[in-house]
Amino acid sequence: MKLILIAATAIMLAGCSKKTDEAANNQIAASQTASQQAPQPSVPGFDPAKAPVAPEPSLGEFPYFSLINGYQEMTYETARGDVHFGNNARDAKFDRFEFFDGYKMIPVEGRLKTMYAEGQGASFFEVQKTYEKMIKNLGGVTVFEGTGKSMADKNIAYQDIRHHEKYPNEDDKIGVYMVRTPSRQIWVEVWQPRYVDNNYFLTVVEKQDMSLRAGLIPAEQMKQALDSQGHVMIPVLFDTDKTDIKPESGPLIAEVIKLMQQNPSLKLRIEGHTDTQGTPAYNVTLSDGRAKSVMLALLKAGVDPNRLQAQGFGQTRPVADNVTDEGRAKNRRVELVKI
Repeated sequence: MKLILIAATAIMLAGCSKKTDEAANNQIAASQTASQQAPQPSVPGFDPAKAPVAPEPSLGEFPYFSLINGYQEMTYETARGDVHFGNNARDAKFDRFEFFDGYKMIPVEGRLKTMYAEGQGASFFEVQKTYEKMIKNLGGVTVFEGTGKSMADKNIAYQDIRHHEKYPNEDDKIGVYMVRTPSRQIWVEVWQPRYVDNNYFLTVVEKQDMSLRAGLIPAEQMKQALDSQGHVMIPVLFDTDKTDIKPESGPLIAEVIKLMQQNPSLKLRIEGHTDTQGTPAYNVTLSDGRAKSVMLALLKAGVDPNRLQAQGFGQTRPVADNVTDEGRAKNRRVELVKI
């Protein structure tokens, strides 16, 4: 009888334990389901995907928006040593720019132009409202208008400084606008640093995917050009104002390594060249860094350092004009020269 009671008690306890486990499992499952179904907190600020879609506008040539009447684009020829101009004016078929929406940075990639507008007579409020009206006439919206204080209060910094400072001054003035159409987004920023009274920066970015403009030149083709012409251009890709080789140029560098391996007596000077977008001294430094980056890639692959030289010539040896995008693109190059 005692054994029967013990067995019965054990069965009852096992049943209770099973029910407890099932209840706990059900509670966990319910909690997970509720967590999955609960709406995720939205990120404050502007969401480009929720911007109204405007009809396709009829626009002229990029950058679509002109400077205010009475203002002109400052160039390196007209800068007259203006320390604010620096390397801030840009014109690139593909670049990346950060726009501030009052809460966060929104990086936008695509066709870019930054102009430094020089003139007098317009307050920055007029500058803001001029471009705001142009954008809104196209069906666009205001993303942000304010000062650098909004960024300073949130401790937000630019990763790519450009004409901004990494941490903008509270007195810097900003206007950001965007128009979204079925096929594209066009972003506009006007910016007046605290140290400027009348001039302003205008940046326009048309968002788009990058089209690969570099080709793969086989090692055999490089060798033929070196034998016949003494030099060959290799379309190595770099980020704007950077010396790091982009990953998509890896196969091209592999062909240069193959060239050196197949021709053990070949010696090369790797030359870097730029367009005129930048000061001469800056361009020499940039081109020299890029040439040395290519040389370093070859050295890491085991090429004898005695077979290699690297030198940057900046903008001093153009092969095309520096007026058009196409001409500047040809001048931004890396060449292998037989020595």
